[in-house]
Amino acid sequence: MTVSIVKIFPPIGIARLGNSTDKFFIGPEIPGNHGPPPDDGLYRDASLRIKRQAARFRLFGYEAGASEAHEIKQADVDGIKWTVKLANTKAASEVFGRGVNDRDHPHPTWLRNAGIQDRDSLKITPGSRTLDGPNQSATFDTGTFRGRDNKVFLGEIKTDAENRLIVLGGLGKSGPDGTDLTKMSPGGDFADHDDWYDDISDGPVQASVLLKGTDAWIEASAAWVICAPPKFAPQIEHIITLYDTLLQMAIDKLGLNLSRGKPSFTKDVYPILLRAMNMKWLTKKAAKAHSGPVSAFDSVLPRPGPDTDDQVLTRNLIFKRLRDPSTKENELPEKPKQDMPRIWSDRYKVDKGTKIPINKALTKYQYHILEQWKKKDGFENDWEHQPSPETEITPEGLTRAALENCIGGAFYPGIETSFMIRDDYIFVEPFRLDSSKLEAGDLTKQMAVPWQTDFLECATENGEGASYELDWWPAQRPVDVFPAGPDPNASRVAWDRGINSSPDGIQNMHNMIRNWHKLGFVVQQGDLYVETERLE
Repeated sequence: MTVSIVKIFPPIGIARLGNSTDKFFIGPEIPGNHGPPPDDGLYRDASLRIKRQAARFRLFGYEAGASEAHEIKQADVDGIKWTVKLANTKAASEVFGRGVNDRDHPHPTWLRNAGIQDRDSLKITPGSRTLDGPNQSATFDTGTFRGRDNKVFLGEIKTDAENRLIVLGGLGKSGPDGTDLTKMSPGGDFADHDDWYDDISDGPVQASVLLKGTDAWIEASAAWVICAPPKFAPQIEHIITLYDTLLQMAIDKLGLNLSRGKPSFTKDVYPILLRAMNMKWLTKKAAKAHSGPVSAFDSVLPRPGPDTDDQVLTRNLIFKRLRDPSTKENELPEKPKQDMPRIWSDRYKVDKGTKIPINKALTKYQYHILEQWKKKDGFENDWEHQPSPETEITPEGLTRAALENCIGGAFYPGIETSFMIRDDYIFVEPFRLDSSKLEAGDLTKQMAVPWQTDFLECATENGEGASYELDWWPAQRPVDVFPAGPDPNASRVAWDRGINSSPDGIQNMHNMIRNWHKLGFVVQQGDLYVETERLE
């Protein structure tokens, strides 16, 4: 096989913060496989610190004109050079308030830390690091904030024995310690705090490969890494994942052509329904409408034999509750009760007359799948049982596994990245950013600073006196959970209890900054998802 093209996968990798300095685990690499960390199955180390989630990148080689690829490992090469650049540029960016809502109502640009003339001093930019062999490492520990003496640690990179790249993010530190969070940027919001920084980061991942028997280095198609906050319900996916959002963007902007034949119930329909059902473990609002464990929702699982009228009726009743994505996000749905999913839209708007909060719709492709599902004989009835994850590592699987564990909306601003990845940035192919058009830090620059303030605020809100509440991102930041213990009928409790306990909102922000690492993880135990590993 003569390799002419090399690509890095996943094209967007996700690392996550943790306060453990020595223990980490590799993030999901196979779609649907969200198993706990290997070795001990725990998300905390022996000192009860949160393990960091690492992003692992692999190289795949393609023959000219071929779509099949094979992984390039150490035995295949005379050399691999990995180069990574991480940066945090939040403090020098536009305020969060200059977000998606203001595209309809332009106003003068407001900046975070607008009074600081030296804008570069607000950027934590330790530069790039290069590894050129297996079992090497380097740290991003030379960046500073406003020229102060203390260095801000953004993470580290390693290579394993097969010369794959492992990227680890920061330790969840925000600073400067003791600074009052009441000092918000002019025109800013709860997510904009002057003189603050954190150790979230992002940047390009590049590689050069010298294959055995050749004398010319091949530049691989570059990837990107995001070092994001922890995901506290690691085995549950959000209703709209970042994979869904970027897939829709590829359809709309890159001309990606997906088969419009009958969707498979097992592969296409069931994952959407499963995500909806699993929300009941994370928020009591979903629990009111979604009953029973997945194995018990017989009304939506297809049965052997012909499609019956009763089944079609049930599916239509569910579909009628979905907001049509063809309606604008700042407008009420055309039909009453199109109020699912019960999550906020990017616009964070409430209708002034009715006080109805405007929820986010599924992507157009997700909506199309369920639109086919509601019809009589509109889908392939290939259901046998809950599918098991694949076992083989593939480029497509790496892409999907990384992004399906991220938030694809609402972006207000989001958890891992903002609406700019969907609306502004250029992709050279589906899911692969044009790294020549971006700077390190661009994918996280509009996120909250420090990250814990938005993490505190965005649980459940009724926004502007709405008639009912909507959630934000329960799969990343749970709202109401069942604590693990001997009583399987234990009452639901607030996930952030004890941290968000003061009547003073600013004090609660400080509490989250100090105590985020004490929060519990929601994991599967038998047929239940329960909160574990919480520190008091």
